[in-house]
Amino acid sequence: HFLQRRDPPILPSLQDIAFSQNEKARYVNGVDCRFCTDPAKIEKEMAYLRGSREENKEDVGTLLLEFFRYFGHEYRSGIIRIRDTRSVLPPGDESKCFLVVDNPFEVGKDVANVDASQHNSIRKEFRRAWSYLSQGRRFIELLSNRDRL
Repeated sequence: HFLQRRDPPILPSLQDIAFSQNEKARYVNGVDCRFCTDPAKIEKEMAYLRGSREENKEDVGTLLLEFFRYFGHEYRSGIIRIRDTRSVLPPGDESKCFLVVDNPFEVGKDVANVDASQHNSIRKEFRRAWSYLSQGRRFIELLSNRDRL
């Protein structure tokens, strides 16, 4: 989700590529778990997603910082998906969905299991992480410091 929303995107949906290419289903416990493993097909999809833009050059540190900023400040609600599920699930109101992470193999199943009572605490931790790292502090400080917002 996050890496797919970068500009330009960093990662395509490997499941969507497999389905669009009609790759053979791979069942695990009765669930179709197919995903694309062909580097050429993945690169072709990335080229399509980038369009005329150059490849994303953001480093891992920047991506981590932006991850905390996005989920701490920008993200308000909605199901976090890495697949295009429009053909599988009917559209619905997602305004009350916070940190609902859709299972890419069992569409419609939440794999995050975040209770509503935990939303504010999680958002505060994302914001705390962004605040620490955006000030140039080291990641180890974030993990060892127990100060809360």
